[in-house]
Amino acid sequence: MTIRRRDVLIFGGIVSAIYGLRALPWQRLTGRGLAYVEIEDVPPFRRLKSEGQTSSASFALIGLDGPSDDAEVRRARMEAMRADPCPALFGTDLPADVIPIAYFGEFRCPFCRTLERDLDKLLADRGDAYRLVQHELPIFGPASELAARASVAAARQGRQQDLRRRFMRTPLVADTSSVLSVASGLGLDVEQLAKDMASPEIQAELDQTRALADLFGFIGTPGLVIGRTVLNGAIPVSVLRQVAEDEETLPLPVC
Repeated sequence: MTIRRRDVLIFGGIVSAIYGLRALPWQRLTGRGLAYVEIEDVPPFRRLKSEGQTSSASFALIGLDGPSDDAEVRRARMEAMRADPCPALFGTDLPADVIPIAYFGEFRCPFCRTLERDLDKLLADRGDAYRLVQHELPIFGPASELAARASVAAARQGRQQDLRRRFMRTPLVADTSSVLSVASGLGLDVEQLAKDMASPEIQAELDQTRALADLFGFIGTPGLVIGRTVLNGAIPVSVLRQVAEDEETLPLPVC
């Protein structure tokens, strides 16, 4: 029993140390700032040169079936978005003095969970300075797409984050009945949710998110656009905070 307790304490210490190291501002400690590169064909956006950890569909399967049937449609949607992505990315009611954060996630993505915890810390520190806009980017097949539809539909009842986080703690959300069961447990209007999930408006929103992801080069999740800065993957919380602080030095509104 003593050995087990000791092992648990050692493991807990290692985990705490890892998270503590993630939170340190390494760029500042080493005297280096973050490096950005302009995205020439999508002004005024820029990309953080370093990338984080991402979840994506298996690369072993990519290309085996040839191009997808909707490849040209997706390209057309992306190109239509290029001239003015901001309304779709950040919404149309953004206050001029707030830095918007567009978050592209998927409920089965383990790195998304880490990043969401860090985003919660950022918003807790300076919630009045930022606004988080959720984008569902399902990449793991039909079950993910179903959960994404439910998440977008739940936003119409003001319960999107509640439902998303419950999905992340639920081992099996694979069909409509299981999705509605989870929603019912949270007290959502299940009949309205099911109706909204099947609506063309929800499909249009998911198509719009996919077009934005294609435009900014998100082939996996998570993805972030903090103000003008595009980030791929889950980055350390210290980098997340520094990007946000760098954005605060730039003029608002973003676009």
